[in-house]
Amino acid sequence: MFYSVLRLFIRLGLRWYAPGLKAKDLELATYSYPTIILANHPNSFLDALVIAAYAPVKMCFLARGDIFKHPVANVVLRLLYMLPVYKRNDDEDFAVKNDFTFDECMRRLAAGQHVLIFPEGRSRNLWELQPFMNGGLTSLLERSYKAELPLQIQIYTLNYNSFRHVPKVVELVALPPLDTTDYISGYQVLAADIIRDGRNNLRDAMCVEPLTAENNVGGYNRFLHISAKIGYYTQFWFYRVWRDYVKKKTEGTIFYDSLLFSVLLFSYPLFVLLCSVLIGQFAGFFGGLFVFIFFPTTAYAMARHQQTVTETEVNIPKQNSWNRTTGSNENMEDSE
Repeated sequence: MFYSVLRLFIRLGLRWYAPGLKAKDLELATYSYPTIILANHPNSFLDALVIAAYAPVKMCFLARGDIFKHPVANVVLRLLYMLPVYKRNDDEDFAVKNDFTFDECMRRLAAGQHVLIFPEGRSRNLWELQPFMNGGLTSLLERSYKAELPLQIQIYTLNYNSFRHVPKVVELVALPPLDTTDYISGYQVLAADIIRDGRNNLRDAMCVEPLTAENNVGGYNRFLHISAKIGYYTQFWFYRVWRDYVKKKTEGTIFYDSLLFSVLLFSYPLFVLLCSVLIGQFAGFFGGLFVFIFFPTTAYAMARHQQTVTETEVNIPKQNSWNRTTGSNENMEDSE
């Protein structure tokens, strides 16, 4: 129940943050039995949220172990269905801790659940597929064979117009799954062959160029334009406060997009609710209800009406670098 509500909440939030999001060929992802989900990893935590929002099943996903070090973070992240994978320089007991994580993955797979892995291991805000780190995936494939647990390998591709600008254009595409039972030979599972074919399928399906938005499709819409202006003048300040704060906090990292979305996802509904309650105290129930509907509607119009920025520097890790231009068109997101 909690997972379904959280998934719906994230999917709804993506309509505001990435109104140009397109999910394609989702019917190919059958999830006939326990599945390891693979995808490219260009945009940190946001990649997992996009996949989780549009996959029709409950999943957990593996994340970098260093973010689990704080006790509170460890509890919160696990509540959000994340499991840690440690690198050698993260913890001297990385191998033992990873074994515990893989054991937990196997328990979930055996229960018919699904596990999301980003085999590149790290996100660099790049459009090209990076080398795979095969250790975790190989371990799960071998463990599943020993447990006589057949798995599917479901692959998705992700693409973005930009890692630094909002609103976003995002594309999620499902590929036909691989069946691990097709890779059994000589009383062993051919993990290297599964990984090779998965990587080849992923690389062949990926677009290594930023998405280009279709701005102003359908021509000029006066109602949308007016609603967007109202949304801009009444609420853009709220977005800008968080944007500038997150930009400063994530300087030199690749977490800007994912952190900004997460902060807005939880703070904006509270902001709308607070404004509705305050207005309702003076204007009555219907006044508060009007604000409760009016604010999100005009904010959505603002997101839809803005022009999107497509990045042109496709081979340079971004790391929240804002000193370079990314295109000739500016949008409200870049306004001061």
